[in-house]
Amino acid sequence: MRLVDRDHPEKIRRPLGPDETAAVRRFCGAGQEVRPGDVELVAAVLDEMHDGRRVRLWLECDCWQDAKSQPRLTARVRDEGPRHFMRMHRYGEHRCALASFRQDPEPEDDEPDDDTAPPGQHNPLRPVGDTLDYLDDLHEGVARPGGSGGSTGGRGDEGRRLPRLGRILHTLLDDAGFATAHVDELKERSRSWDRLEAYAANEAMSPELTLAQVLYFKPWTSLNEKMAAIDALPWPDKKARSALLLFVADEIRDGAAVKKTSMGECRVRPAKGIRAGGRDQGLTQPPYWVLAVIDRDREGYARFREAFAQHAYSFARPAPLNSRYERRTLEQLFGVMEWVKKRGVDVTLAKPLFEREVRQLDGPSLWCRPDFELTFRTVEAAGIAPRLHRVVIETMGADEPEYLERKSRTHEIMKRRGILIEHRVSDDDGQAERDDAFLRRVGAKILHLAGVQRAGTHRKIPGV
Repeated sequence: MRLVDRDHPEKIRRPLGPDETAAVRRFCGAGQEVRPGDVELVAAVLDEMHDGRRVRLWLECDCWQDAKSQPRLTARVRDEGPRHFMRMHRYGEHRCALASFRQDPEPEDDEPDDDTAPPGQHNPLRPVGDTLDYLDDLHEGVARPGGSGGSTGGRGDEGRRLPRLGRILHTLLDDAGFATAHVDELKERSRSWDRLEAYAANEAMSPELTLAQVLYFKPWTSLNEKMAAIDALPWPDKKARSALLLFVADEIRDGAAVKKTSMGECRVRPAKGIRAGGRDQGLTQPPYWVLAVIDRDREGYARFREAFAQHAYSFARPAPLNSRYERRTLEQLFGVMEWVKKRGVDVTLAKPLFEREVRQLDGPSLWCRPDFELTFRTVEAAGIAPRLHRVVIETMGADEPEYLERKSRTHEIMKRRGILIEHRVSDDDGQAERDDAFLRRVGAKILHLAGVQRAGTHRKIPGV
């Protein structure tokens, strides 16, 4: 194996040593036993490949003897997650242990969750590691019923397991940048599908197939035309032919996701229904992100097979959310971000769609998924290096004892990630006052941590 320059692949940076090569194959090969020291060797290689902002080097394998081209791996960093390898399908399949690929030596995702696990030590919800796994596996010529061509991953909201299609949707939105927002982006009005099209065009599913050829964003596209285009594509072995439709729906009614256009309503009505993510199981608080699977039924007719819907903040800014309660919280947070920006503090907001790791010095890592996280740095001062700060935000949408007790367990873990601030949201006359108190508290905490001196202890935040 050897590291090659990403921008000039013909330029070899260095070959991997025998120990590094063996460690990579054990670390990423399913069924391989990871040995002590492998993780450190692999982490060092990944750090060399990715500088935290962009990929600098690719890792070229050596399993095709005497071949002019070899399979390659790239490095990826997902929102505060560790660096990990990604296969680059356009460069061919591996003939070594990497042919059966995994990202890390953790237990496989299809292992069942342990309901008796201590708080934070459950099987964490993770992104789908490979875009090729967005496609169903073939089983005797028929796609898996219900589109379960892969593992379900960890637990979803309210203790339920997130369906595979929901996990794919979360991965798409996370990778395309919809789960984060910097304060400078709040006034932008870029179209969602422009960002998605640019993202999909750069994701390879096989040597000949990109995600952009499978994923589309216009629900008025004819199903027959789309499946005819899919049928004409070179297709990966052992995968069923299908397409994915991703869009923001105006509403969901009578089992259909509805997109309103100047030509009337487009309706996406899956044969196997629409499942919902988060607490909004009634699907009565639009808009919604909708991801639908298009394939052919047993008679060969094109159809919408199934779909998954996730609450969105708005059409202009479709950040994925779990409920209308979170929408209220997010509205306040956007206001805080714009206000502290005027005081010189740039805040980035994240809506965690997957588990966040909390490392312990004297025990295994813990896992949690806050509702929101705000990150920012200390305002620069002479001789002082800017320090990164994190504020964790939790929306409290109920007051039942069981709900509060469950939240208290996870909040203890979240407090190890950053300053925890709760926002209580309820359908009563006191909500405006609670919003005002929450907004002031978050704004004051950010200014304090950032080292900004406030002009007055009771200065009013504009718009409140």
